[in-house]
Amino acid sequence: MTKLLKLGGSLITDKKTAHTARFDVIRRLALEIRSVWDDTNEALIIGHGSGSFGHIPAKQYSTRAGVHSYEDWKGFAKVHNEATALNQIVTEIFTEAGLPVLSFVPMSSVKCTDGHITFWDVSIFEHCFQNHLIPIVFGDTVFDDIRGGTILSTEDIFLFLCNSMKDPPSIFLAGLEDGVWKDYPQNKVLTRFIPANSSNDLDYIKTSAAPDVTGGMAEKVRLMRKIIIEGKAKSALIFSGEKQENLKRALSGEIIGTMIK
Repeated sequence: MTKLLKLGGSLITDKKTAHTARFDVIRRLALEIRSVWDDTNEALIIGHGSGSFGHIPAKQYSTRAGVHSYEDWKGFAKVHNEATALNQIVTEIFTEAGLPVLSFVPMSSVKCTDGHITFWDVSIFEHCFQNHLIPIVFGDTVFDDIRGGTILSTEDIFLFLCNSMKDPPSIFLAGLEDGVWKDYPQNKVLTRFIPANSSNDLDYIKTSAAPDVTGGMAEKVRLMRKIIIEGKAKSALIFSGEKQENLKRALSGEIIGTMIK
């Protein structure tokens, strides 16, 4: 079974302070992943958000909505450079931890139309799996036939990967929060289970307290429900990677946080 793991930008950066990586957290997460990977060698794709690297300039230039003017394109380049700077940090730390990771930059290979991926040669990931390598992807700016340029979130990328896989993967979203709160930002009542096909009112799910141009928690839940309803993923687990050993527990099969199924 393939697992898709996202390390949220709020987890691996200080999302309220520009260009600030949480190095100790990234190192700990790498070691927790390795402790599970060493035992199983399951097919794994890691994605990560941009946090205080990409989201701040993305909000300043409204890059996700479209890129047209010279100023827009300067912003487009800035967002990409920030996103790849964080990816370089993550890739180097994971390599130092002994994980056989390879980074794939969406801008260089993804084609988009009006914010949706229309082409991406995902056969490269099968080569990784066959040779026990771990691909790393990340939210990035991409060229777009309609918008000129836009931003793809890691969840957008996971959606396309799920649609391209023969067998539905399990998705793990590790962030700062314990899961989906019913009373955010008081954070006293946690939603343990969200049926993917439920018609229940989920308006209580908020976006994000910090800059997040890709929709925050509400968009994550919407996309995960869509993927699961369509039979493209088995489940999605939203949990806190802030707590020691939580990532290891989740990847080992323990249900923590909020499960969408």
